[in-house]
Amino acid sequence: MWMIRGRQVETAPGDGGGVEVVLLPARTGSRRAADDVAFTAFFDSRHHAMLRLAGLLTGSSATAEEVVQEAFVRVYERWASLDEPAAYLRVAVVNRCNSWHRRLRVARSHHSRFGLDPGVHLDRPDEMADALAQLAPRRRTVVVLRYYEHLSTAEIAEQMSISEATVRSTLHRGLAQLKEILR
Repeated sequence: MWMIRGRQVETAPGDGGGVEVVLLPARTGSRRAADDVAFTAFFDSRHHAMLRLAGLLTGSSATAEEVVQEAFVRVYERWASLDEPAAYLRVAVVNRCNSWHRRLRVARSHHSRFGLDPGVHLDRPDEMADALAQLAPRRRTVVVLRYYEHLSTAEIAEQMSISEATVRSTLHRGLAQLKEILR
């Protein structure tokens, strides 16, 4: 069951049905109401794809839910001023996933330094997700954006603020590493 603008919305099967999410309260005025309707349609059309993207980048469905929710809140806050909300949303999800990996890396280094068990449990649903989780964050991001989001190298370069040559070489190395992992 989802809470969107104060109303309950049924979730699709396999869509994290037990989690309640609250976006922001509805704004008043006819233009704002139209924006809310447009945002709700946008949310409905992009939510599942963004969960898949975040899940592949983090390897955790719970973390993916959190990342995607935060990204949608950012889009909602800027909705009226965005020219391409889908692109903004995708960049927000990727950036939040990268931040999650940085925080996890720091936490693991602190835990290992002091001999503590980090207690990190990632629920990976399949072999490909396991293999993707072994890639470095940049390689994982490039592979996922290319083959799961079907972006061109130019679009990936723009979204990640790197050159197209860097995208191509990172993709090549990431695919080579995936082949080795999956053997």
